[in-house]
Amino acid sequence: MRYFLVFFIIVSCSNVIGKESEKNPENLCKIAINEYTDYQVMGIYGSPLESEWHPVAAYILVKEMYRFKVLWKKFNYKSPPWRFDFVEMTGGKTVVFVYNLKTRFNYCAGPNSFYVKKK
Repeated sequence: MRYFLVFFIIVSCSNVIGKESEKNPENLCKIAINEYTDYQVMGIYGSPLESEWHPVAAYILVKEMYRFKVLWKKFNYKSPPWRFDFVEMTGGKTVVFVYNLKTRFNYCAGPNSFYVKKK
């Protein structure tokens, strides 16, 4: 009987967690890329479960890309309150890191690094 009760509690809690995860708001960084740049989001760079990259972590990643000669071109674009750091890799893929200049924490409601392509 205990095993059934424990199993029932686990199943009921997993249903609650699953319903809450469906209510995730739209990623604001993804919307900002599509609205303010000439690029369109194709997918998430990294894990969709991660929160946003800190600018220092992205800087270290770009530095490693330079070191391994994967990086072809890097450029920045600002459209207040957003800052976009574009990285074009030698294989033809483009990654963008998005930062909000006003809000410093949890501004995207999800990840802030995406694969993009020109519109």
